[in-house]
Amino acid sequence: MKLGLFMMPLHDPKGDYTKVLQQDREAILLAEKLGYEEAWVGEHYSAATEPIPDPLQFMATLIPVTTSIKFGTSVLNLPQHHPAQVAGNCAMFDHLCAGRFIMGIGPGGLGSDFELFKVTDKDRSEMMVESIEIIHKIWASDPPYHISGKYWDITIDSSYQPRLGVGSMRKPYQKPYPPIAVSAMSPSSPTARLAGERGWGLISANFMPVGHAKSHWHQYCTGAAAARRQPNRAEWRLIVANPSSKRSTKPAAPLP
Repeated sequence: MKLGLFMMPLHDPKGDYTKVLQQDREAILLAEKLGYEEAWVGEHYSAATEPIPDPLQFMATLIPVTTSIKFGTSVLNLPQHHPAQVAGNCAMFDHLCAGRFIMGIGPGGLGSDFELFKVTDKDRSEMMVESIEIIHKIWASDPPYHISGKYWDITIDSSYQPRLGVGSMRKPYQKPYPPIAVSAMSPSSPTARLAGERGWGLISANFMPVGHAKSHWHQYCTGAAAARRQPNRAEWRLIVANPSSKRSTKPAAPLP
């Protein structure tokens, strides 16, 4: 069994923000020192209790002071961002950390963020799938770009100047792209099945009865079989709360 650290992260909303960020950085540094293989950081724009709006920016501060721990986003809420922005930011982060990046994605889970980004009434799961497909198409192609979808369109054409390098988007360090992971919480989650179909990593969240995790793996295997993929149990991460810890961080362990 391999250990990782899953951080929402949760804090007292009245806490000093500067100190909160310092504490979260120290938690990841300690995790690497203790031999943890991964650190996962969440994304919330409108929550004082979960105050990291940009996990990539936060984790970038840890790249030069760590050597082995991998950085996972838990998660990038794709309906709340333009795919081109996500593609550019993730490609740069992947190069900065020389491939120590796991791209956790999701449809979002915070009501105030939904309202902020005006996606409350949207099909966020559908938006998530379209977004990652567009991102992968950006990384797999060269300009000019003509990528159309239901929610977003990517176009760089008339402004493309190859001699000057204008109009070309950067590709990630890992080829063809960083590994993808999605989280699941509901019993028999369709997201777990989607992960199996696509060959993505699966994260069973801690906000659920533990019995739901078994149904997640069943759905993952069902999706893998439908796509004629061999399910890889090492790509399943199970998040468990640590009741003895005073900090609101949770170790996440890929099951053997």
